Amino acid sequence: MEVKVCVGTTCHLMGSATIIEEINQLPKEIADKITLKYATCFEVCHGQMKPPIIKIDDTYYENLTPEKVKQLIINKVSESK
Repeated sequence: MEVKVCVGTTCHLMGSATIIEEINQLPKEIADKITLKYATCFEVCHGQMKPPIIKIDDTYYENLTPEKVKQLIINKVSESK
């Protein structure tokens, strides 16, 4: 599963760094099933989505907190079993 975190200015100011920290602290059995990447901008928050934004495979998720991201990733990994 590919997880891309936007690290553009707006997402950074809205907390993408703390989201990355949370992803990096996931349990090894979860972390081994994801590929973490960074994007400078998805260009979807200009009036459409609220940052911070991540993309898991082909789906965007908005208005995230570290806790929401952690649960989202755990749920996605569980679904893929």
